[in-house]
Amino acid sequence: MKTLVLSLALLLGANRAFAQMPAADEAAIRKVVQQMTANYTDHKFSDMAVYTTPDVSWVNIVGMWWRGRADVQLAHQRIFDSIFTGVSFKPGDVTVRSITPDVAVVNLYCAVGAYYPPDGVNRGTNKMGDDQDLLTLVMVKKKGKWLLTAGQNTVVSATAAANDPVAVKR
Repeated sequence: MKTLVLSLALLLGANRAFAQMPAADEAAIRKVVQQMTANYTDHKFSDMAVYTTPDVSWVNIVGMWWRGRADVQLAHQRIFDSIFTGVSFKPGDVTVRSITPDVAVVNLYCAVGAYYPPDGVNRGTNKMGDDQDLLTLVMVKKKGKWLLTAGQNTVVSATAAANDPVAVKR
């Protein structure tokens, strides 16, 4: 019985250890997020290799799924050179959650200005943006360095958020 209790205590303690992230790792992850959001702000993605894994993948707000650093970088650059020309991106709240010592999930809110798909031209009925996006990022630690390995972007619907079943008072 002592062995069982001790084993359970060790297991629970190990689980808590993995859930807590060292401050240096969280700071390193936040720095990667800053590098990524700097690209969104300056519309230049030439340094993606600094903060992404070679096999990075990205799902954008309309469900396009890009795989591999070359395609993720190319797609971001082309979209920011067309429909997002002159569009503002302002990063907001960031949360970092440790999954394992080498894997973390980051959620980031970002305010996005108005844009006009599919080509950046205002046709009177194609305005999008002027809203909040919520990005989910998967970070991995490789050779002591935190890197983005997957990302997904969702537009936050203000109408839907007003009816969030979790946010409604019980």
